[in-house]
Amino acid sequence: MSEDNPPVPERLQALRRRLDEIDTDIVDAIAERQAVVAAIGELKQDTGSPLRHYAREREVIERGMARARAQGVSERVAREILETLIHHSLGKQEHDKWVQSGHGQGRNALVIGGAGRMGDWMARYLDTVGYQVAVCDPSERSSPFDRLQDWRQNLEAFDVVVVAVPLRPSNDILLELAERRPTGLVFDIGSLKSPMREGLAAVQAAGCRVCSVHPMFGPNEVGLSGRHILFVDVGHAGAVDDARALFAHTAADCVDLSLEEHDEVMAWVLGLSHLVNIAFASALADSGEEVPLLERISSSTFNAQLKVAAQVVSENPHLYYEIQQGNDRTPGVVDRFRMALDRLASAVSTGNEEDFTAAMDRANQRLSQARAPDAIG
Repeated sequence: MSEDNPPVPERLQALRRRLDEIDTDIVDAIAERQAVVAAIGELKQDTGSPLRHYAREREVIERGMARARAQGVSERVAREILETLIHHSLGKQEHDKWVQSGHGQGRNALVIGGAGRMGDWMARYLDTVGYQVAVCDPSERSSPFDRLQDWRQNLEAFDVVVVAVPLRPSNDILLELAERRPTGLVFDIGSLKSPMREGLAAVQAAGCRVCSVHPMFGPNEVGLSGRHILFVDVGHAGAVDDARALFAHTAADCVDLSLEEHDEVMAWVLGLSHLVNIAFASALADSGEEVPLLERISSSTFNAQLKVAAQVVSENPHLYYEIQQGNDRTPGVVDRFRMALDRLASAVSTGNEEDFTAAMDRANQRLSQARAPDAIG
């Protein structure tokens, strides 16, 4: 035995074996918990009970935290574990509800751009609620669904047509759809609506059942509880009702917005948040500092910001550029951000503590008023 690999003491080996046993027991307990969750989900379906029960979730977490406290275990760790288990349990129950809904049985759906990330999510969701799904996408990414070489063929066969392509070509596809006048429900799932204004108006003018939808979540969500789906009426109220019905089996919060309201809100919700995080990551990249070193010796605030920024800059940069460039409300939001940053920088450089603290106090007061209560305590 070399000096680089000294023998492991028997006591350490025994402790490791015991740790393996405990880990196995934990996984088995999770599996048992999931089986109970499935049984609860079936009862909820049979009785028409709501998916979420906030008081019950709070009770589970508070009891777990009390147990952790009594055992000398971190309450924060107990809460994080239980919140994760609850999240996955809700996702499992919601998925089962989708399957049992049978909303799309006997109907066909086409997802144009169905090999993209959100296009694939839409295709999988439609398949889960019973639709026979076909996708059309020039990408060579694999897809479990039937693939069409040309979405223009046999449009009349589809009860739902989803436009899930990048923002810039979406308008052209909508204009072509207007010429072909499909009889099924038509909607896009773009992050902005202004770039598609002409196409949406054309489809509406052609007498089609059209609206616009924006799923406010990524393609890897386990369930949609606590997530939002935005619905934009572009002149056909019945189409909005049909689109809402399509997602009625989810636990998502459905919100109605006008086209103008949608992009105004997105300038802040997406535009500002993306801009701040990209700027933060870019400043770090230009600093020459070693990010792993900063992460090891930094504060929890820095690490939390770093985690979000790293996620943002790992996404599709072309899409994020489109979200910034394609929204005519973005310049106003950027000006507000620049002014706020300049005020803070000026207060620091001139030693004006009063202005700096007033800015923080004003922001805290405004955000505290708007902040929703924690759903689970």
